[in-house]
Amino acid sequence: MEKREVVEYAVVAIPLILLGLFILYPVLLVLFRGIVFGPGRTPFETLESVLTQRVIGFTIFQAFFSMLLSLIFGIPGAFILARLRFRGKNIVRAAMIVPFVLPPIVVVVGFLSMFGEYGILDLFMMSLIGSTESVLDLATGFTGIILAHVFYNVPLVVLMVSASIQRLRPELEESAELLGAGRLQRFRHIILPHLAPALLASASLVFLFCFMSFPIVLALGGAGYSTIEVEIYKSFIYFDYGRASTLALIQLLVTLTVALLYFWFGRAERTRADKTAYVKTVSLCDLSTMEKAAAAAYSIALALLVSGPILAIGHAAFFDPSRGEYTLRGIQNLFAAGIGGGLVPLTNSLFYAGIATLFAVVLGIPLAYAQRARKKELAGLTSFMTLLPLGISSITIAYGLMVAVAVPLRLSTSPWPIIILAQTIVGLPLSARSIEISLNDIDQNILNQADSLGSSRFQRLFFVELPLLAPGIMVGAVFAFAMAIGEMSATLFIAFPQNITLPVSIYQHLGQPGEFVKAGAEALVLAISCFVAFLAIERISGESAGRAL
Repeated sequence: MEKREVVEYAVVAIPLILLGLFILYPVLLVLFRGIVFGPGRTPFETLESVLTQRVIGFTIFQAFFSMLLSLIFGIPGAFILARLRFRGKNIVRAAMIVPFVLPPIVVVVGFLSMFGEYGILDLFMMSLIGSTESVLDLATGFTGIILAHVFYNVPLVVLMVSASIQRLRPELEESAELLGAGRLQRFRHIILPHLAPALLASASLVFLFCFMSFPIVLALGGAGYSTIEVEIYKSFIYFDYGRASTLALIQLLVTLTVALLYFWFGRAERTRADKTAYVKTVSLCDLSTMEKAAAAAYSIALALLVSGPILAIGHAAFFDPSRGEYTLRGIQNLFAAGIGGGLVPLTNSLFYAGIATLFAVVLGIPLAYAQRARKKELAGLTSFMTLLPLGISSITIAYGLMVAVAVPLRLSTSPWPIIILAQTIVGLPLSARSIEISLNDIDQNILNQADSLGSSRFQRLFFVELPLLAPGIMVGAVFAFAMAIGEMSATLFIAFPQNITLPVSIYQHLGQPGEFVKAGAEALVLAISCFVAFLAIERISGESAGRAL
């Protein structure tokens, strides 16, 4: 093996070793300890429990139902975005990524403000029928969970499927049409087989996100609805480590299987040709009256579901539903430094997310290179390690980090480095994926010319490759920042009062009577931060941002 190859393997090995130390080892340690030594219920007692069986069944059902509705609502939008010409199309395409960068707890605030008791829709209905009592609550319970999941995942389906539609060679459809094939036949024999990998990849990703959903279920589900992730959290905080470890192992087996399916289908989709120079489109004016009406009805419903909660976040920052009045108490609380004030959580959020973003990018660059390694074993191992955070409970990772890292290093009473580690792990998959996409887009001829001019490997890396990777690195950094600043699951489990972040503070305010306006103000700050991140992504990458999913 040449010295150059040794150096390259050493650079790639560093992030893999770190991922093993801070993800694999802590998780395996707590699973082994919990299942073998407890304390708490044994695996057999856990699996025999009626409550556990109901939780597992509900988790799978709500994830599958959310995935199904997301596909049903997302596929028409994908065709509209890919095939229909209309003014503002680029704005609509760009806006589709906004829900994805919003933290889940912010979405909870938006849904409660828009669809909850004494929310905007409820107040409208009350005024319509002249009632003084709440008449409509779509934001809590099973309905709220499903609607929030659909809000999150419809844009993902639209972006992923529309990108696949744009890679469909139009001459295939045109040839079939000339041979007498009708619309249904063209869809069944040409379009659907072409879209199958994208549909299966998006379905896998949506199922994965909904299966592991924590803040949305915890905040909107109430006592009547609980998923595996929520039960893992409850079991850990009540010291039932045996039950928590058993549930975490079940979740790990399911999520890793689904994550590998997503990776497999996604790879099949990415091996297709790039977007064609000519995409078959039709003008809005050329549609029939029935088609225009259907497109308008769909667009209004989607706008209400997606835009409504986002806009309602601003309303939540100033309207106090407990008093029925508009107030500045929430905004004023942002600058309060005492207990319950927003200044400490805001400062913590920016500090932790900033460092976590730096770590995610530094680790993401060698991971992106490793996924293009000539040896398939190394590329496969890197892809697996990068996908791990998608398939492991954030609560399990947090507890593992506390046991395997915080206790030996005596960080138990000041766990802010552990919070940063957890946020780094959350942002790493999208960071590495964004950089990998940019790496794949580099013209090989440029690199060959650098080699022919006598550039060393390090000169080519620092003076040719990294400048060309800059857009992907920036997109990866922004994605990592948005994921880190909105991370709640691990921080809720780890943080002491002096370490809480804005998402945790929002959740705490939601659980206290009369504090909703404070939660709304903090949610508005997070939403603005994530919207700025979205603008940065759009400015740097344009349409390619959705390819990181």
